[in-house]
Amino acid sequence: MTTTVIRIDGMSCGHCVNWIEQALRRIEGISEAMVDMERQQAKVSFDETTVTNDMMAEAIEKAGYKVAEFIDAG
Repeated sequence: MTTTVIRIDGMSCGHCVNWIEQALRRIEGISEAMVDMERQQAKVSFDETTVTNDMMAEAIEKAGYKVAEFIDAG
């Protein structure tokens, strides 16, 4: 299991948080997705053998938001 932090641009309310969390949790292999609107980021735990950064970025962008960067959470 790997954890990453994704900086996301464009969030402005709790509804945004829900949309992004739902979009990420729909990806098979993601075990947890917690979005923090104040910090403009999501912390995601996932199976690195089935989930890629591109898959997560695509889900976020399809939900209407922009991925600024991925930060290794260690």
